Amino acid sequence: MKIGEILNNKYKIVELLGRGGTSTVYLAENMVLNNFWAIKVLSKSSPWLAFDLEEIEILKELSHPMLPRIADLTDDADNYYIVMDYISGSNLLSIIESIGKAPEKMLHKWTEELLDVLSYLHGRTPPIIYRDLKPANLIVDDSGRLRLVDFGTARYHSNEALADTIYIGTQGYAAPEQYGIGQSDERTDLFNLGMTIIHLATGIHPLKLGSGKTKESLRKAGITQSFTRFLLKLTETDSDKRFQSCNEAIEELGRIANPVNFFFKRNPASEAKKVFKGVIGISSIIPSSGVTSFCLTLGKYLSCNKIKSVLVELNSSGDFNRLREYLDELGEVKIQCENRFETKDLTFYSSASDFGGISRKGVDVIILDLGQLNTERKINALNHADIRLVLCPCTPWKYSLLSECNGSIKSSAKNEWIYAARVSQNYEKQKIKKLLSCNEPVFYSSVMNPFHLSTEEQKSIGIAFKEICKLAGQPCT
Repeated sequence: MKIGEILNNKYKIVELLGRGGTSTVYLAENMVLNNFWAIKVLSKSSPWLAFDLEEIEILKELSHPMLPRIADLTDDADNYYIVMDYISGSNLLSIIESIGKAPEKMLHKWTEELLDVLSYLHGRTPPIIYRDLKPANLIVDDSGRLRLVDFGTARYHSNEALADTIYIGTQGYAAPEQYGIGQSDERTDLFNLGMTIIHLATGIHPLKLGSGKTKESLRKAGITQSFTRFLLKLTETDSDKRFQSCNEAIEELGRIANPVNFFFKRNPASEAKKVFKGVIGISSIIPSSGVTSFCLTLGKYLSCNKIKSVLVELNSSGDFNRLREYLDELGEVKIQCENRFETKDLTFYSSASDFGGISRKGVDVIILDLGQLNTERKINALNHADIRLVLCPCTPWKYSLLSECNGSIKSSAKNEWIYAARVSQNYEKQKIKKLLSCNEPVFYSSVMNPFHLSTEEQKSIGIAFKEICKLAGQPCT
């Protein structure tokens, strides 16, 4: 590709970001949304194409603030073009090479964040093993957030395999089992994590530490005994002697960081409330199920609780433009441009092609109005949300369509969808529970006007939202 070339009538190539053994990555500008993306070019003639495509398949199904997202995928006769988040920042290898070793307080923070994202990956079905955690694959972005990139060596874990068929990983950080003497599993990533943190703590590459010198090097770097023991357990040669899961390591790290809190009862009133921040996808199985109304209601509820949210219309209904006209007549629209308008406390994006280009600066929650799940694009957008909500029909005589239409939708992430129904009668609740069988639905009440919620309506939607967050494994106010 050449600088200035236009891909897919949409992306203008700005500069070359990097070139690897199997791919080339360019910085590109979305000429419609005026934002920047990374475009990974994969040659169809590459002997490693199958591995590269597996990386894409893995990333397509993931949604975590530390991981890059895939926004678009196209191809021509020669190449595949994968449009991904452009993460501007510096990798940790460059940072420690320029400023030296990192302080222990920062190491605790990074370790906690990395255990969180590894726990998310290991919790997929089947588990995803990253296999190549190292400072070069960790970027501190322009907002100061740690991001994990490069899934070229990540693989799905199979209990049936006895050993990795090829060497995967980077010398110095790789666990013994990555050299062909066993199969990589969750504990492999924990070993990689330990060696990465040791490198950041000492400023010395693991290959240069020397056999049996890790403990002494950590002591010279000023690392406390408790954190040193933690790192040594992460990097035990025998995987059975390591932490056996991310949760086990997280608990131990918590004891190190807050030893008093683990021996004395915490005072809940003194702990800061955890608030959900992320993407909520809202959709329906059949049309006219109240998706837009629920999006408005939820957005208003969050606003009332001082949680900044934006609403993004990822469907072709045109409801947001009609809403703009209605609010404009009432004098409620404060700012408006081609595909965006703002009211006093809500921001709307109408007829968006994707939500990857939506600015998250100062935004806590992005609410996606997906409408009916009748395209693959909508299903993918729903699966990339942190909370994946599917609304059931509003009228009892349409309940029979629920199982029929739901069964026709194919998605590997379907077990993570949360179903919600606007019903109040017990017999209707029982009917929906029976139709959904393996999914526990959330029930909510209708509101008179989503822009003017009464105290009782706020309380009701708050109860439903907390239940939704709980089912999604997310924090809530």
